[in-house]
Amino acid sequence: MMKLCWVIDETYFYHPDMLAEFIRQSPDQVVGVVIVNKIPPKHNIQSYIIRYIFKLRLGEFLRLVLARFRYAFLNLITKPSAANTHFYSVRKVCQAFSIPFMQVSYTLNEEATTHFLRHAQPDIIISSNSLIFSKRILNIPKYCCINRHSSLLPAYGGLWPVFQALVHGESEVGVSVHIMEKKIDKGPILVQKPIPVLPQDTVNSLYAKCFAMSAELLIEAIDKIRHQDLISIDPPNKPSYFSFPMESDWKSFRKFGKRFS
Repeated sequence: MMKLCWVIDETYFYHPDMLAEFIRQSPDQVVGVVIVNKIPPKHNIQSYIIRYIFKLRLGEFLRLVLARFRYAFLNLITKPSAANTHFYSVRKVCQAFSIPFMQVSYTLNEEATTHFLRHAQPDIIISSNSLIFSKRILNIPKYCCINRHSSLLPAYGGLWPVFQALVHGESEVGVSVHIMEKKIDKGPILVQKPIPVLPQDTVNSLYAKCFAMSAELLIEAIDKIRHQDLISIDPPNKPSYFSFPMESDWKSFRKFGKRFS
């Protein structure tokens, strides 16, 4: 049985249910979770949306705000239990499954974080977060660190990959799990699965689909590591990397008739 640690963003959306599903399905043991509570502004999706809120249509804005307040309220009143159908915070997932966790803000490079991870003695560290791993953290696990990314790597590395795929008129998005290296979203790709973009899909619905399949793909990737199958698959996609959308990206997004939520 592998010993696993997670480094994961705290959010009402996507992450809590993905982590809970992974814990339920995995044959391995999650021995620790580092919860990222605060992200530097240049990588912070919430800060970006607030700055560019005028880019959202009224209906998109209202759906986003109502969902956030609904999930915040449900998180407040929901008691952590492994029997819960849905979770609204990573913290309550850890409490429900009795998994040790610590919370960090802005950086993973504090001594307390590396001490927590080293003490857990993980075979693998799983990343689904917005902070950058230092070489010191990359060297902690027995085998490797792996990252879950919502694109068909090596295409659409970086921030907001689903949005950028829609901006560029892609007919599919997807999820990749790769071994982490010092360069962001680089390293051998262990597993990958595409998701077709349907006419009714939005940025939100596609991200939901990406996270819904992520637990299964992570378990598949870990099984490959267990059997020392570390040969990278060879996707046909050309490498690309993006930061947050610019004015021209939003224009293309609307030109293709896409919706945020």
